Amino acid sequence: MTPIAFEAQDLGHRFGNRWVFQGVSGTFKAGEHGVIRGANGSGKSTLGRIFTGALQATSGTLTWSAGPDAWDWQQRDALVLNTLLMAPAAALHPDLTVREACAFHGRFRSWWPGFEPLKALEDAGIAHAFDKPLRTLSSGMRQRVQLTVALGTESGLVCLDEPCANLDQRGIDWYRELLQATRPRTTTLVCSNDRKEDHLEPDWVLELR
Repeated sequence: MTPIAFEAQDLGHRFGNRWVFQGVSGTFKAGEHGVIRGANGSGKSTLGRIFTGALQATSGTLTWSAGPDAWDWQQRDALVLNTLLMAPAAALHPDLTVREACAFHGRFRSWWPGFEPLKALEDAGIAHAFDKPLRTLSSGMRQRVQLTVALGTESGLVCLDEPCANLDQRGIDWYRELLQATRPRTTTLVCSNDRKEDHLEPDWVLELR
């Protein structure tokens, strides 16, 4: 899997008559670790969805490239199979057990070579919950499962929205180790309310106000 680069030109997005943000431009290189930072309501989660192809911007242009391959909005099916978004709106099915959710996801997307999702979750301290439905788990335990899926899936671009929400200190330490191991393999974006634990030392920071 080749890390994805992307270029934004004057991106803007609105819901109804309200513009969430306007005038976002930049060239973001493959393999970089970036942070989209802003307060609640600034549009950082929306921009993360746009950067991963999960949502189309209201205005402006956005193109992605990975080696010889390039995608635009007319080729979003190809793009979304090479990106991954971890956000509340991208939750796993609540009636599946942890073990079933990992197996189900693995039928449609490949894990990074050598990555074992259940081993990662064992390291996260939730081996005792492997056969429990996700809906019965605490918010922190569900967050660990989502992070495992996001960082363990072979992707050219990964966006993590508020990754440390609901995590205790042990969970934060585990997450940062997993992020550190994944960072050299792909392009990683983190949407954050300026929480330092959410990300590693970034290559760039995009501020939304």
